[in-house]
Amino acid sequence: MLRFLKPVLKQQFLVIILGIAAGIYYPQIKEHFLGKSVDVSFESAKQQQQQQQEKLFTKEELAQFNGENDKPLYLALLGRVYNVTRGAKHYGSGCEYHFFVGRDASVSFITGEFDDYVEGEADDVLSLKPADLLGLHNWQNFYEKDYEFKGKLIGRFYDEQGQLTTYHHKYLALLEQAKDEKATNQKLREKYPDCNIEWSADKGSHVWCTKSSGGKNRNWVGYPRKLFEIGNSNFRCACLRKEDLDTTEVMIAQYDNCEPLSHECYYQVD
Repeated sequence: MLRFLKPVLKQQFLVIILGIAAGIYYPQIKEHFLGKSVDVSFESAKQQQQQQQEKLFTKEELAQFNGENDKPLYLALLGRVYNVTRGAKHYGSGCEYHFFVGRDASVSFITGEFDDYVEGEADDVLSLKPADLLGLHNWQNFYEKDYEFKGKLIGRFYDEQGQLTTYHHKYLALLEQAKDEKATNQKLREKYPDCNIEWSADKGSHVWCTKSSGGKNRNWVGYPRKLFEIGNSNFRCACLRKEDLDTTEVMIAQYDNCEPLSHECYYQVD
């Protein structure tokens, strides 16, 4: 009986020893085979470190980073501060974009007005059009990708703890609306493609529809109409199918002095 049990007990003992060893040396074993550390808290610790290193700037502090006295060049966009020193040929003293240095002049990224800086208006973006908000968002993506993020500016977009302000939340909500409007307009442009258009001094503007107008190939021609898109006070010329001429999905209008079922129209622009 004992002879029978000895091999069994020996196997159980070896399993126990291997289990203990595996528990003790598990990180080293996994690192050896997988080629990386098993410290699962590394990424979260790294993120926490970045947050701890993130600086909060007052307007007075940011203004000091203007390239003078060996200071680097910083600018803020939508409350986020970037080091643009490596772009000194654009942002240095006397250069075309030096206006943005040491401040948040987000609105000027859209208006292109670099002459006067009005502190209470320079970063007030809520009155901008949806397309302009999308443009600002693209600018922010550019700086996030191409320049070093240094921290946040206390003020309109971030509070003294670096948290989003109510104003910032309003901006983000309007940005999402602008993205939705853009997606909707893109779908409408596919359904109601652009007309062909040309201008001459003799006849004025000439718009017409073909099976390839608007850069899109299709199996129908369509009829030119003025189409007013969401968030845009201007109209574009769109080609509509006959069954869509009475649509209420979008606001459309017929061209003056043009037959309802004509494939082309002429008009003068005042």
